[in-house]
Amino acid sequence: MLLFTEGLSSQREIIAEIKTLFPSLFVVSTHSQERPEIHEFSDSTETEPKNADLRLAFLRDTISKYGIKLIHAGKHTLWYEAHRNSIESLGVTLVTGVSDVEMFEIADSKIRFAQLMKLHQLPVVPSIEITDADQLEAELKSRPFGNDTLYCVKPVKGIYGMGFWKLADDIPAARCFYDTDSRMVNTKVFLHAMKQSNDFKPLVLMPYLDGPERSVDMVVKQGVVIKAVARVKNGSYQTFEESGPAIDLAIACASILKADGIVNVQTRNAPDGSPVLLEINPRPSGGIGYLGRSGISLPALFVQTYLDIRPAVSATDHLLPNIKVRPLTQAIIV
Repeated sequence: MLLFTEGLSSQREIIAEIKTLFPSLFVVSTHSQERPEIHEFSDSTETEPKNADLRLAFLRDTISKYGIKLIHAGKHTLWYEAHRNSIESLGVTLVTGVSDVEMFEIADSKIRFAQLMKLHQLPVVPSIEITDADQLEAELKSRPFGNDTLYCVKPVKGIYGMGFWKLADDIPAARCFYDTDSRMVNTKVFLHAMKQSNDFKPLVLMPYLDGPERSVDMVVKQGVVIKAVARVKNGSYQTFEESGPAIDLAIACASILKADGIVNVQTRNAPDGSPVLLEINPRPSGGIGYLGRSGISLPALFVQTYLDIRPAVSATDHLLPNIKVRPLTQAIIV
C-alpha cells in the first residue's frame, strides 16, 4: 500500500530498508524507463507513461489496483504539487518533499532560497546571481567577497553538485580535464568557455568555504522535523551526528520551507566555525543509504510517521525519534 513513483537511484536503498524492516508492507515502485536496479526490492512495479497528460489516469489505476494509501513522489515534484488535490481525492496521502508549489520553486532556486533564509535571519552563504558571462567576468574582477577568497560557481538550479566549480587563476589550464574530482578550473578557461556558450544558464557566484560539509538527512511532516541526522563529510569518509548547530540550522530551514517527507539540507562551516546554509533538497539525498551505519533508519521512521505502523523487528527502540546515535561510525564512500 506504499507507492514510490519515478525517482532517483537512492530510492533503491530506501525501498530495500523499508522491506527489511516492514516485510509485510506491500511496496510498489514505478518508472518511465527500465530501472531493475531500483525496482529490485519492490513487491510490484509498473511502467509510468512518459506523457504527463496520462499520469493522473495512470495513478488512479495504480491506486485502485493495489489499494495504495501513501505515495512518495520522486521526480516531477512540480506536477504532483499542481495536482495534489486531484491525487489526494483518490484516498491517498501524497508526499513530495514540499507542501506547495511556491515552496518547491524557492527550494529549486539557490538564489531565492538564500533570499528567504536571509529574510528569516538564518546564516546562508553569500551569493550573487550571474545571468551572462560578461557579468561573471566583471564580478570576478571586483572581488565582492574579498581579495583573498577562493570563488566558486554552481547552477542556480541543479542537483548533486552538477556544474559546481572552484575558480582559480594560478592552476594549469587543462587541470579540469585530467583532475575532475578536484572541481578546480582555471578562471580564464572557464570564462572563455562561458563566452562561447549560446545557452548560458544562470549561475550562483559564491565564496568557497572549505570548512566541514554536513549533509543533514531528515524526516519532516508539514514543516515539523521528526528526526534529523547529519553526515559529516571528511574526504572519503563520513561520520554521523545527532545534534549540533548544523542540525539546529537545518531544522529551522525545513520548518520555514514547510518541508514534507524525506529531505536533505546542506551546510558548510564559515571561517569562524559556524555553519551556514548552502541549499535544501526536497527529496532523499544520494547518500541516504549510508545512514544505515548510524543506527537510525529514516526510511523506517518515514513509514512509521505517515502510515502509523511499526516495523516487524524485535528491537525497535533504535528507530524511535528519541534514540541516541551510537558512537561516531565511519563509512568509506565508494
